[in-house]
Amino acid sequence: MTPFLDLYGADFRSDPYGVLAPLRHQTWHADCAIGTAVLRYSDVQALLAMRQLRTPGAEFLAMQGITRGPLVETMRGFLLNADGEAHHRVRRLVGKAFTVRRVEDFRSTVAEIADELIDQMAQTEQADFVCAFAEPFALRVLCRFVGIPGSVQADVIEWTADVGLLFGFNVAQHIDRIESALRNLHGFIDELLSLRRCAPRNDLLSALIAAEEGGELLTDGELRSMVITLLSAGHGTVQHQLGNAMSAFMAHPQQWELLAAQPNLAIQAAEEVVRYCPSALLGVPRIAKSAFALHGVDFPSGACILPVTGSANRDASVFEAADTLDIGRRRSTHLTYGGGIHYCLGAALARVELQEALPRLAARLGDPHPTGPGEWLPPTEAVYGPIKLPIGYQPVR
Repeated sequence: MTPFLDLYGADFRSDPYGVLAPLRHQTWHADCAIGTAVLRYSDVQALLAMRQLRTPGAEFLAMQGITRGPLVETMRGFLLNADGEAHHRVRRLVGKAFTVRRVEDFRSTVAEIADELIDQMAQTEQADFVCAFAEPFALRVLCRFVGIPGSVQADVIEWTADVGLLFGFNVAQHIDRIESALRNLHGFIDELLSLRRCAPRNDLLSALIAAEEGGELLTDGELRSMVITLLSAGHGTVQHQLGNAMSAFMAHPQQWELLAAQPNLAIQAAEEVVRYCPSALLGVPRIAKSAFALHGVDFPSGACILPVTGSANRDASVFEAADTLDIGRRRSTHLTYGGGIHYCLGAALARVELQEALPRLAARLGDPHPTGPGEWLPPTEAVYGPIKLPIGYQPVR
């Protein structure tokens, strides 16, 4: 009998990995509120690359009772929910602007922002890590990279955080909030596009406007959707990944000391925290474009499958001591950044942010430890992580 994964239950909210572990040991899949949750690494990896599946887009909203209106139209316009040639065209054009070289050229700016915020933290011995570092770091890095003026960054990120609720499992509770944020963002982005066309700068937005292939350019609607996608996905994921990382390191203090002593482990540390405690815990659902079978289970066309990347990343058949944080781990490929045609567009930038931030934090903040209870988003939201994380530490000034 197929077990049931209660995504909305108190147990899953308080300890998602504790719920997933026995299910993953028992079977490769479980029923859940939106379809079938797939739990093991090899199966999740295969599903992420399977061309018979697509991201649900508007169907994801329909599962939650939302079948019309601006949220549905917005969801249909996102690159993540495009398929076939429409997806390939936009991805090719965006790829001409969002390059690894552009990210690497931006690395020194990422380091400068991290140092400035850590300098401020080092003036005291305790702070809310989210407010003092994770949130402003993710905000400032992303806005500088994309080209959002500093004077409006706080408003823009508040709006995009609200739009990010569109990718969670509780959209119906937030309709008015999301629609208001979309109106504000559309007006702002259209104005900024006009300014950048008149006076381009060395930022991603100017590069997206100029991206061309065979005479084709991104339309205003595509540019608007891409900016919203970048801001919605790029800010919250990094903010909560940093919060998750700090929480994990506080539970594994020897790993923090190791990173402080060996900053050359930055690349491994960045990959390990993304494996061990990803902000994208549940991953993105998929819809079957045609019927298929997996391990003798038939999935009809239209079936919804949830490849749970956070579960796959803890699969002991792939990762030795999978439930332990180990920044010296022999590298195995985690699945947090996805796979196939929808591999995370911002993975290179996210990696640079973690690679620059984590060793700097470890070098300057000794013995981090909780000083009170944290407050966490539910794992059913698009991103999972702390929104409040009070810590104490020994500053190195």
